[in-house]
Amino acid sequence: MASAFDHSEQFDALPIDTSHRYEIEDGFLLVDARPAAPHSRAIKRLLIQLDSQLPVGYEAFAELEAELVGRSPRRVPDIVVADSAVGEQQRVRADQIEVAVEIATSGESAVRDYAVKAGEYAPNSIAHYWVIDVLEPTSVGLTVYTLDQGEYRISPRATGSVTLSAPFALTIDLDALTGARTA
Repeated sequence: MASAFDHSEQFDALPIDTSHRYEIEDGFLLVDARPAAPHSRAIKRLLIQLDSQLPVGYEAFAELEAELVGRSPRRVPDIVVADSAVGEQQRVRADQIEVAVEIATSGESAVRDYAVKAGEYAPNSIAHYWVIDVLEPTSVGLTVYTLDQGEYRISPRATGSVTLSAPFALTIDLDALTGARTA
């Protein structure tokens, strides 16, 4: 559900409501339900993988509100990797985000994550942006966007176990992000 919403100050004055997710998209208030189980599971499992590999001083945060410049000044990436100190802030600034991650679980969220948010994160100089799609739980994919002279260079969709070198050396087991726990 969207309605005209022009000022970040109005957004910041909204009462805290943990039953919904609020963002400003292209000048409109976007209200979504909290993530469903497959989405939540993928976030939790990716947080665990990231936190076990990140260098000391960095941490992965779920659903931390991000402050951006432009017509979508408030976003809530599924995960941000940032300096551990941002955990004490009300929101994270774009210049503090090392990696922004979105989990696409539906066609609508895929369009928003692959196109709309990429178009917002690049002008905010977020150097590393990942979209993990769990549209098909048996073929989870990762698309990596890397900022290059103000625009994203997009890597081909990867599956299985993916090793990344930037911004940190990380190995992500995409297949472990979905499905019921077995152990």
